[in-house]
Amino acid sequence: MRKIRCHYPSGQAFLDALETPKEPNSLQVYTTERFDPGEEILVEVYYSGLASKVMIRAIGMRWHTARPRLRVRAGGVLRCTGSEWRKLQFIRDVVIGSAELTQRRRHLRHPVLVEIRWRCTGDREFTRGTITELSETGALLLSRARPRTDEELIIEITPPGSARPLEVLSVVRNNDNEQGAGVEFQARDMGGVHRIREVIRRIVDE
Repeated sequence: MRKIRCHYPSGQAFLDALETPKEPNSLQVYTTERFDPGEEILVEVYYSGLASKVMIRAIGMRWHTARPRLRVRAGGVLRCTGSEWRKLQFIRDVVIGSAELTQRRRHLRHPVLVEIRWRCTGDREFTRGTITELSETGALLLSRARPRTDEELIIEITPPGSARPLEVLSVVRNNDNEQGAGVEFQARDMGGVHRIREVIRRIVDE
């Protein structure tokens, strides 16, 4: 998944970018990096004064080149849905003063989608699922079967280019997200931490 940066000079410029497109759940972006309709993109959203950058997963709708004579910058329109659109709405609330973003997360969360297998530690059979919001310390597990809070899981993640999956011991920390369960990775030593970091690097750089 490709990553592009979308930095606005001010909070008002970000609000204008949300209001400019006619399509619902869409954002105007200014970038010289061409993207195709339907392409899934990671977008780093930031405006001057925002406490931290926010990563959004979006779908390309259209892109155009710069038109200097018409004073049109290169860029296009992206569409976001679900929790990704809610992130943009939260940034809007920060701009207008109805919400506050002051604390930077210790570990960056990557809104990738990775197919995995998981099972409870007492079970033998695996269940297929997907993880997103991936960081060094945990992820959001998306699965039809929902594990219970405080339940220990084994999550199998196969890094790109690897034939063998990495088994990660995890604990379900919350189950109140309508989209999935929040899991925390239980790295036993620094070797485990390094392996998780390498998996994340290979997934994000794919």
